[in-house]
Amino acid sequence: MAVNPNWPNVEHAWGPLWTANGGAIPADHMVNVVRRTMKAVGVQRGRQYELDQVQAGTLSATLSNTDGFLDPSNSAGPWYGNISPFQPLRIRMQYPPTANLLAQGIATGTDGTYVFSTTDPSQGASVGSASAFEGGTVFQFNVPSATMPGPGSLICYTNTASVIPGAQYTMQMQIRNTYLNTSVQVWPFIGWYGSTPGMGMSTFATGATYTLTGAHFGAWTQAWATATAPIGACGMVVGLMAASTPGASVNIQVDGWQLELGATPSTFTVPGITYPLYAGFVERWPSAWTEGGSYGVVQPTGVDAFALLSQRLLRAPLTEEIYRRSPRFLYALDDPQNVTAFADSTGNNPAAPIGVSTYGAGSLTSGNKIAATSPSGIYTGSTGSVVSIANANPGSNVIGAANFISLSSIGIKGPATPSSFTRMIAFRYTGPTPTAAAQMWSCMDGKPGGSGSRIDLYLFTNGEPVFHIEGPTGQATTVYFDGATNCADGNWHLLIFGLNASNGTAMASQDGAVAQTFITSGNVTPTGLISDNVGAFVDPAVGHGTAYNFQGDISYVCEWPGLFSDADITAVYTAWRNAFAGDSTDQRYARILGWAGYTGATNIQTGLTTAMGPAQVDGQDALSALEEVTATENGAHFVDRSGAVVFKSRSDRYNSTTATYVFGERADLGEFPYEELTLDYDSTHLANLVTVTQPSTSQTFTASDLYSQQVYFPRTMTRTVNSASPFECQDAANYLLSRYHNPLSRVTGVKLHPSAHPALWPACLAMELGTRIRIMRRPFGAPPIQLDAFVEHLDWQFDDQGEAWLTLQCSPVDKTPYGLFGAWRSAIYGATQPVGTWGFPVAPMRGDNSQQLAAIIGHGQQVVIEPGTPNAETFTVDHIGATTPGSWSYGVIVMTAPSAIAHPVGAVICEALPGSVTDPTAWDSADHFDSSAFAY
Repeated sequence: MAVNPNWPNVEHAWGPLWTANGGAIPADHMVNVVRRTMKAVGVQRGRQYELDQVQAGTLSATLSNTDGFLDPSNSAGPWYGNISPFQPLRIRMQYPPTANLLAQGIATGTDGTYVFSTTDPSQGASVGSASAFEGGTVFQFNVPSATMPGPGSLICYTNTASVIPGAQYTMQMQIRNTYLNTSVQVWPFIGWYGSTPGMGMSTFATGATYTLTGAHFGAWTQAWATATAPIGACGMVVGLMAASTPGASVNIQVDGWQLELGATPSTFTVPGITYPLYAGFVERWPSAWTEGGSYGVVQPTGVDAFALLSQRLLRAPLTEEIYRRSPRFLYALDDPQNVTAFADSTGNNPAAPIGVSTYGAGSLTSGNKIAATSPSGIYTGSTGSVVSIANANPGSNVIGAANFISLSSIGIKGPATPSSFTRMIAFRYTGPTPTAAAQMWSCMDGKPGGSGSRIDLYLFTNGEPVFHIEGPTGQATTVYFDGATNCADGNWHLLIFGLNASNGTAMASQDGAVAQTFITSGNVTPTGLISDNVGAFVDPAVGHGTAYNFQGDISYVCEWPGLFSDADITAVYTAWRNAFAGDSTDQRYARILGWAGYTGATNIQTGLTTAMGPAQVDGQDALSALEEVTATENGAHFVDRSGAVVFKSRSDRYNSTTATYVFGERADLGEFPYEELTLDYDSTHLANLVTVTQPSTSQTFTASDLYSQQVYFPRTMTRTVNSASPFECQDAANYLLSRYHNPLSRVTGVKLHPSAHPALWPACLAMELGTRIRIMRRPFGAPPIQLDAFVEHLDWQFDDQGEAWLTLQCSPVDKTPYGLFGAWRSAIYGATQPVGTWGFPVAPMRGDNSQQLAAIIGHGQQVVIEPGTPNAETFTVDHIGATTPGSWSYGVIVMTAPSAIAHPVGAVICEALPGSVTDPTAWDSADHFDSSAFAY
């Protein structure tokens, strides 16, 4: 195909075989609609200012639809039934443009991420080769001797190129067989995916048959195939398949891979870099017919994963963790007062009614407040109400009246799979210490007195919980909960218990601890269960006779298939107890994405806030919850050009000290040209009275600047910082004041025109949110003006006349540079100091001999020699000894005790460091915003 060297190859791809896909952007099964693109295409991502919430990235386009193929209601269309909202969209550009449509790594045998094989279970490998066709690596794939020829034996293939329906393609590759005395026949092929999701190639075309005879580093054979894409193609795949069964296992090497438009192969070319520009999902498919109904267009609007996340309302952390594990039922028991049945939050089962004993009614009420004997005895993973049970004779074997929650009356009669299950209940017991047992959950068959199959959960006479499980023949096991304590304390506890009969394991966990008991007493699987009730021992053999009554509060009655792992127990318990208080910001960010059901790519940096408060997300949309985590971190987050969700810690900008790109008129200085620049020196984010609230305590922290208030009038800023540390909350207030107490020049727009200046293409295509740039202005007759800024918003505009513009909106870098001032440090001077040394000669710190040593280190200070090594010794300074006068070359520090170890010349000597810190250059406890601290 003809290539315009000044314009990238453009792929505008749509995935008709995909759904929203958990927010993931697929690499394959895509249709390239670039030939339908008309008028204008616009892509916007980012936020207006650095303190604003990031908006979902958007795409707008107009596609020709004169054939009606993109009309969802056109039953004769090739994609009928496969056009719907939230299918993936992506725009990618290759620059420099080449005829080769594959990615560089695939074309040159260096990156096998999206190269696959059905003959080689390891999916082949990229291996070094001195005789590679291109570069120094090739792909290598094993073909076993039993391989049958045909489309079931794909030696290698890739399906990442999108297809233009109706276009003719040619694929070529260089191939060879590296096993001596072997021979195999192969076909190069081009295949198409049809309109059935989840199916493989619907049709394919092969080239000639190529016979490869084994030789070490033999000559390369060019293999190629050509085919025309069907009108209804939904994707394409190219590669190499077996054409015969080899007599012995062979290794096939592949290099010089090329896919191009046209009927014949052209000279192999290493493709340019493939830059993703946008990745998201079709939100709407609006269509229009103009010119008297003869000209049809569709104008799909695209949104990225943030739009999906903004629609997902989160529940309480405990509920989210429960749902992530696909519960069979969840009776949270947070129903309002005076209900007579309790709803299953999963919607899988009817409401469970209040059961009444054959001996009469007890007391069971709903809508009660979470309470406990001690302030720490409650749980915070949910803030709903609970059920309270006040049956008579709690904890005793006295037969009598009782109310309970009847699961069996709505069809829950034991675990769905009695041989493999996990159950959970939260409770607080308020009765006396049991004299017999206080039954929380009973499940049994119809034999009198529970003499057959059964599952019992109760508090024993020591107040500790017990899980008893018994099979139909009387074989049983009793599991005592790991971490068990006396639960007759009026505080809340969480019990998780279950069985995996296939490996003979019963599990019982109290308050996050785990115990797994390996059963040796035979079959304990409780089959034939007919009764399942919460709040008492309920015997169905005598018409729901009750004893061993429970007294107290209950919530979160739940069951899952399978047996929980330790990680499952920890996650659910932590969610219940404290809503994941103690998460770092990166942990919390990833956790919220998981709750929201996001399964796409992520790039999450380690946060500098290492302990957050509880996750208070109930009723909040996922994007807002992520925004609050980002605000606590004072970092940034966005969906990047490839569709991955990105979380940046605050250190990302602190440590970005140089510009990636410089824009100005001096090409001789490496500057890129821009067409327009608009600035604003505004008060949009001026603040001189900053209040930060810590949500876990509702405590507020303030920072203010009286001078700024006098000049600009008091201007407030409020922020919520969900850090567990009050010091960090105060630091946040101090930083925000430092950043915003004076107005700053902001870049409201810098317009780049890469179609007019092709040298701009690499910089524009690689531009990402958060990139640090520099903008130069050189007014006539005045010194140059330099503005350093971070990119906050990207606005791409393309038209069908060959024009492309990128407009950047930016926030200024901090005017006060960040500095990290280390502890005082120096090195042993002159010679190795032997054991028993009292006075250590030291050189000036980093050559600075303007300050006398006695002005830097004094009596009573502690210093360490060789910190972070086995030879580290800590000393207390007695006084400073002899020092060369004036610009001194060395001085002597005299200690209060002699050394016990010899220390070599050049050994580090520094001020004592806090625990776990070994680098004296990276710590100073007096660091503070808008201030500096020096040890000399």
